Amino acid sequence: MRLKFRVLLCALLALIVAAACGKSASARPAQELLPEESAVKGRQLVQQTIAALGGQAYLNVRDTDCDGRVAQYGVAGTLMGFTLFRDLWLLPDKNRVEYISKGEHTILGFVLGTDDLSITHGGALITVFTGEDGWTLDKAGVSNEPEDLVKTFNEEVKYGMNNMLRRRMNEPGVEIRYVGTDLIDMKESEWIEFADRDHRILRLGIDRYTHLPLRWVVYTRDPESREHTEVVTSYTQYMTVDGVKTPLNIETSRNNRKLSQTFLDECKYNSNVAPDLFTRASLEHHAKEATKKGYKGYKDSKNAQ
Repeated sequence: MRLKFRVLLCALLALIVAAACGKSASARPAQELLPEESAVKGRQLVQQTIAALGGQAYLNVRDTDCDGRVAQYGVAGTLMGFTLFRDLWLLPDKNRVEYISKGEHTILGFVLGTDDLSITHGGALITVFTGEDGWTLDKAGVSNEPEDLVKTFNEEVKYGMNNMLRRRMNEPGVEIRYVGTDLIDMKESEWIEFADRDHRILRLGIDRYTHLPLRWVVYTRDPESREHTEVVTSYTQYMTVDGVKTPLNIETSRNNRKLSQTFLDECKYNSNVAPDLFTRASLEHHAKEATKKGYKGYKDSKNAQ
């Protein structure tokens, strides 16, 4: 009799957990709100989110400098490996990422979306994007980024969460509305929806109590195939850095397939990152120095800067 009771209890607990996990798939409908009320509530939640992220300290970020590791996942969701990186931003649209590979077998080609990287014996690889231009530095030298990669970079900047919260939300044509409540990572949460003049739909899922972002979802549709794509970025493990709440664990998936996971080890804000780091000339200078030193790698180049 006691054994049967335990079996029934375990089954009941399993059903409760399964039901709770199932709720996280999509937001429940918002309460009956008029469009004007939905817009007001949505903007109120956005302001609470900005305050939770650091308020003026968050809004006043001019540049960032972060170190960490990025993990890449294959089609079957298997871990393919890690790559160390240093990620520098001069907001809003200048980015420099320095990667390090320690051998021939590297995931950098998958991370950067290209298969023709020349890092056969390890070393540093650097990518720079400036909005209009982009370059790559590998052992073969400095080369221009393809136009499609530059376009992809600009779209990711335009539709990124931080860019929306810091700049775009007040642009003409951007509408904000409250979507409803949900359960994300077993946390009570709320969804806010942004729609811009390009009819792009973006959603922000926030913790109902801390108001920190948990999810950022970008919906796109291919104009030719009409196929829909859903890119989801998840944020966890927040830490306060220079007054700004910073997620140390960032995961990206596309159409429910996990693509990458970023682990930040250290970040600095408004450290006066040099603008000339985001130029082709800086990469060419780096290439010359690396050749002189025998291409020692990432740590030496970082300390030299």
